[in-house]
Amino acid sequence: MALPFADDLAAILNVDEFATAVTYDGGTINGVFDNETIPVETGGGIQIHQQQPRLTCRTSDIPSLAEDQQMVINSVTYDVKAWVHDGTGVTTIQLERV
Repeated sequence: MALPFADDLAAILNVDEFATAVTYDGGTINGVFDNETIPVETGGGIQIHQQQPRLTCRTSDIPSLAEDQQMVINSVTYDVKAWVHDGTGVTTIQLERV
């Protein structure tokens, strides 16, 4: 029996649910944006906190993804820095605010 992953993903990437619209490569895709603040060790026992913006979306929505392409999310421009395809049709993209 097949798992209803495609249906679940469609619900998650719905802008009326969890997703946000993202301007990318001349069009719009939907993705779940997360801008977690994480502690970063700077040496000497001192930590600073740094934002770690990332977008999770369908791999099929970003077939020509490349480093330093830009995405606009919530009126903020980000550069693409790295990404991981998880093998299920979902990709997580690490971003850097421009």
